[in-house]
Amino acid sequence: MDDPQVEVHTAAFQTLDTFIKSVPKEEVEPLVVPLRRTIESTGAPGVCVPGFSLPKGISPMVPVIISGLTSGSNDQREQAAYAIGDLVERTEENSIKPFVVSFTGPLIRVATQATTHPPAVKIAILTALATMLERIPAFVKPFFPQLQRTFVKSVGDPASLAVRTKAAQALGALMRNQPRVDPVITELIGGARNNEDSIAGSFVLALANVVQNGGSNVGEKSKELCVELISDAFKERHEGEIVEYSVHLWILSHSSAQNRITSLLECCSCPSLPHLNY
Repeated sequence: MDDPQVEVHTAAFQTLDTFIKSVPKEEVEPLVVPLRRTIESTGAPGVCVPGFSLPKGISPMVPVIISGLTSGSNDQREQAAYAIGDLVERTEENSIKPFVVSFTGPLIRVATQATTHPPAVKIAILTALATMLERIPAFVKPFFPQLQRTFVKSVGDPASLAVRTKAAQALGALMRNQPRVDPVITELIGGARNNEDSIAGSFVLALANVVQNGGSNVGEKSKELCVELISDAFKERHEGEIVEYSVHLWILSHSSAQNRITSLLECCSCPSLPHLNY
């Protein structure tokens, strides 16, 4: 499929299509893991694979991936989700477009059942959705409300810091293409105030990602609420006026209001959390 000659990658597509169609439906799921490994080792992220970018070039793989995602074992669900992200990174936009709904709907549905799945499955799903937002945001726009709910819910996942961190990053990616940022900020501030420190820290990290990526869509009132949140956090965790003065100094030392909020939020998030990637 990665051969540059049209005759070769076209023949490879036809052969794969014939093979998949010959496999009984009840025997499809065991193909998920080797299929994902094959996709991952074909080409490279960000480089279109010629066979994948044929009209309906990835169509033979879709039923295998969807079967693994919706009804496979935990390992099969995880690898199916990663396979979707791998395909998005290796397929031309016009060639992936017909399959976006087929992929996004099941990803969200499985994500809403995430309490029954281990962190590895949740992370794979969030990674796939984030990849779609990065690479083909216009195609997943109809799913923005569902994605927002999914990411915010995952930011409060009680079982895994890695899941919460990935959700915070995905929420930031969504906000690059979402004009209504302030309601999300309000919801995240509520989450930060109403949870124990470990979970609250993840809400603060998500808040930093949202503010950073929301750009000019972040309203002045939301910025004020962010400063108030972090200022309150300092007052509660430390004693003495030096902390309050430090907060004001931090704000004043940043010329950009946007940068000062992002930096302040990142600085005050839990020490165990990874920093944002600027």
